[in-house]
Amino acid sequence: MKFYKLESMGNDFIVIYNQKLLQSEIAHLCQQHFSIGADGIIIFSDSKTHDLNMQIYNKDGSLARMCGNGLKIAAYFLLNILHQKKNEYEILVNNTTLANVGFSDNQYYAMLEMPHFIKRINDYYFYNIGNNHVIKIVDYLSKSSLISDANKEEYRGYNVTNLEIIDHKKVKILTYENGVGITYSCGSASLCAFLHLYNLNLINEKVEFYSLGGNYHIEKLQDKLCLFGDVKCIYKGETIDGN
Repeated sequence: MKFYKLESMGNDFIVIYNQKLLQSEIAHLCQQHFSIGADGIIIFSDSKTHDLNMQIYNKDGSLARMCGNGLKIAAYFLLNILHQKKNEYEILVNNTTLANVGFSDNQYYAMLEMPHFIKRINDYYFYNIGNNHVIKIVDYLSKSSLISDANKEEYRGYNVTNLEIIDHKKVKILTYENGVGITYSCGSASLCAFLHLYNLNLINEKVEFYSLGGNYHIEKLQDKLCLFGDVKCIYKGETIDGN
């Protein structure tokens, strides 16, 4: 199997093109030390109606419904690996959700519809942007506190995010992602976080996010949100004997 290893803000993926994998194979390939190692796997395939079809899997082999960093990787893949040069691309995610991606001002971006607010439980606010997130504002970020909350029954099946507000232009973020654990960054969680803070009038229409994987920013563009950040191709390779 031929593959690429790409990352955006420390969120790393094994990327394959026009190939298929079993769930057990996905989980094995994502294992650190025993295989390639990654937060997940992205499978791109050709489309007759869009620029690219995209399926996203967590490191445990489960299907991920959305991935903001993965969408930025789609823009990189189309531009630098498939060499399709366009101002903007249309991606179909998991055969259900459309997203626009591209490259602007030396950064890759993913533009999506606004997340939907679902409900509130305790200090957490529930959102959906193709996948499910719960958001909480805290005084300071704590990995142990986040892990404790993520393991509570009421948040099962949701990506759990804590936010520390620096000012109206800067926010620190930490996310425990379903099927992954604490991740270096999560683009879809950041988009939900942005809308939550914006609706509370705590931030401007352009905000810098500080994650374990680095800094990136989100802008509100009329009725959509746009996630900007770097993407790097770490290497390309080929597995041998299914390993």
